[in-house]
Amino acid sequence: MESQDLLLVAIENPLLDISLELENDDILKKYGLVHGQACLADATHQPLFTELWAHSDKLTIPGGSSLNSIRAAAHMLKDVAPGKTGFFGSIGKDEIGQTLQKELERNGVHGYFSVDEEAPTGSCAVLVHQKERTLCANLAACVKYKSEHLSSNLAVLEKTAFLYTSAFFITSNFEALQTYARFASEHDKPLGYNLSACFLIQFNTEKVNEILEHADYVFCNEDEAKCFADTNKLEYSNLKDVAVAISKWKKVNTKRPRISIITQGKDPILVAISKEGDDTVQREFPIPAIAKDLIVDTNGAGDSFVGGFLSQIVQGKDLETAIQAGIWLSGQVIQQNGCTFPDTNKFTQ
Repeated sequence: MESQDLLLVAIENPLLDISLELENDDILKKYGLVHGQACLADATHQPLFTELWAHSDKLTIPGGSSLNSIRAAAHMLKDVAPGKTGFFGSIGKDEIGQTLQKELERNGVHGYFSVDEEAPTGSCAVLVHQKERTLCANLAACVKYKSEHLSSNLAVLEKTAFLYTSAFFITSNFEALQTYARFASEHDKPLGYNLSACFLIQFNTEKVNEILEHADYVFCNEDEAKCFADTNKLEYSNLKDVAVAISKWKKVNTKRPRISIITQGKDPILVAISKEGDDTVQREFPIPAIAKDLIVDTNGAGDSFVGGFLSQIVQGKDLETAIQAGIWLSGQVIQQNGCTFPDTNKFTQ
């Protein structure tokens, strides 16, 4: 695909969610899956994906944390800037990969994929039983991303306004992630970065922190914020202190302040904006209550918040508008199955 001017691009792990409604828990027992829990697939789970793919009632939805955020942003931008988002990652040379690409094209997301000849496209089994989702992720080709693919596509990044990624890509190809983050700093491209998961913060601390140094916007939830503070032995009395510490973390490109954003589920979003010296701007944004009987599935809430937020930032909107867009979209997503979006974008500033 020829490069073009894009508003937003991400690099990370592209997955195809393969979802199936279950009448009973037989398939969960068959593959040793715990109802309502998530796990990474091992050799015993591989037949599960073949079985689901052959099922006529399956639903397929592009997934993976950063891809969810890009899809969310594309949804919010479809009426004002359609086709202005892109995604880098690795897929397999198979039907699942073809399906993933077609779904992204339909969503207005340009796919820039490194294709692995041997590993299958990454997928996530989503087994829905009694309104609970049991997840089993098979990363497969996701961890086979080739550094030369990114190197040969830097022209795409040069023509992109904003770059985004997450710590999940650390275990896929850290060399490529370094290249991506350094490119952002060296070319003065705003970089959004999601801390993603506690296990990454704990077991890949130096790598997580290295990429953080290039980030202009840092996202995490309350558990990840506490984990970051504890792992890095930061002194804090509350999460506001952690937000400030992240905002003031070493930064390679000092032309812009860093903005750290901590989500807390239904509790207020915490924001800290670093300033020169010891000054830091702190803000809180309350979350409007949503009736419990309207909440269907909270998976994807954080990813869709990021996507809604970024969809406004790349348009030059102010911080408050971006936060409110993220809150609105995540509120819509939790009222639907999976990380899917309402037919129309009714967000108003």
